[in-house]
Amino acid sequence: MSEPALSEPALSEPALSEPSTSDRIAAHRPPPGILTEALPATNEPLRLAVRRLRWFRLAFERFVQATGDQIGCRFDLDEARLAEIFLRWLKSVEAQKPQARTDRHDYVAFAAGLMLRELCATLPIKAQAAPTRADSASAAAFWPEGYACTMFCLTVHSAAMRQEFHEGTELSDTLDDLRQWWSFRENVSHDPAFSAGFLQLVLGQQPNWMMPDVFRARVGQELIDPPAAAD
Repeated sequence: MSEPALSEPALSEPALSEPSTSDRIAAHRPPPGILTEALPATNEPLRLAVRRLRWFRLAFERFVQATGDQIGCRFDLDEARLAEIFLRWLKSVEAQKPQARTDRHDYVAFAAGLMLRELCATLPIKAQAAPTRADSASAAAFWPEGYACTMFCLTVHSAAMRQEFHEGTELSDTLDDLRQWWSFRENVSHDPAFSAGFLQLVLGQQPNWMMPDVFRARVGQELIDPPAAAD
């Protein structure tokens, strides 16, 4: 008698688990210019720590030094000017702070834009020489001071989004588009508010260019610029 054929045991497919919050964040790693490790440790939420002059000053100093090491450039820092920038930013942030909790998510990005507005209005740093480790066609080489300030604001934004909303930060191609940086540098010399709109572009948002540094105008943009009616 022939032996009965043996069938291969059925293999069950492994169960697929949903990615954890940390896995989803890790899948969107920030670009090299975002240096959250340069930010000082704090025992309070970042949204509160950043409102302390001591923390803000130390964070900016450490970040600028880390950025300088990365792009091969040393910066001179005007601490008195940085303190004035902080006070202007804090006053503006507190004045426009929304009451609704549903606005908190959007306001994190908006506050970062206001921070960039104040930094670019009176730049507190000056490059001692041209960067030696940055590509000649990069924003860091084109405008090292503006690049450092922009990346500082994006770094604070990234850290806050991770802590408050467990979200990673995704940046648009604007960050690598030198034409956008040319426009940014030119326009901000006439109107510092342009900085807030530029940061929103980098974060993949559509600024209200009429009032990029007014939060209510940005939230209610559909009232200012209604969509075109369907044909």
